[in-house]
Amino acid sequence: MSTNQPWNIEDLFSAPGTIQAADAYKHYYKQLYNYGRKLTDNTSLIEDAIHDVFISVWQANVRNPELAAGKSYLFSSFRRRLFRYHQDAVKRIQREQQVQATQTPEFGADHFIIREEQDHRMKAAVLTALQQLTPRQREAVFLRFYENMQYDEIAAVLDISVKATYKLMARALDELKQLVSIPLYMLLPLLRLLFTR
Repeated sequence: MSTNQPWNIEDLFSAPGTIQAADAYKHYYKQLYNYGRKLTDNTSLIEDAIHDVFISVWQANVRNPELAAGKSYLFSSFRRRLFRYHQDAVKRIQREQQVQATQTPEFGADHFIIREEQDHRMKAAVLTALQQLTPRQREAVFLRFYENMQYDEIAAVLDISVKATYKLMARALDELKQLVSIPLYMLLPLLRLLFTR
């Protein structure tokens, strides 16, 4: 079969079960698909639009056999339908994103009870670990997290240098971290929470 053969869209409607109709369908399907790929990367939308355009053009021809459905009619119908499907898909995605953004996760009462028990256990572990520090380390931690003092103020209270205060606090935090087995970024907020007035 020559590639220069003029495909007749009318074959699709006048003799739907023939080889000519199947060849015409394949030919225009390929052309519409290639055209659709120039407009969007969403192959599912392209395939849906092609299928629905052929159905709607066929139904229009059944209702009105005098309808002249040429190549330009087929392409313009496909283009309109593809854009409509694309806009619908974008709107659906936006709606889903809005719903996801507005939904807050719902937790049952057991979640809060478990969370509260975990917090209580963690606080108890930190308090126990604090008792294992040296009195000087405990005092430095208290001044830093309860009295909210800066290192130079702690140094003045303890009558040591600022450098020694940094070392003392570093050793105390390191020991606490090891005793409680949690990272420092979790330990510091816990200490602030424990010493909140």
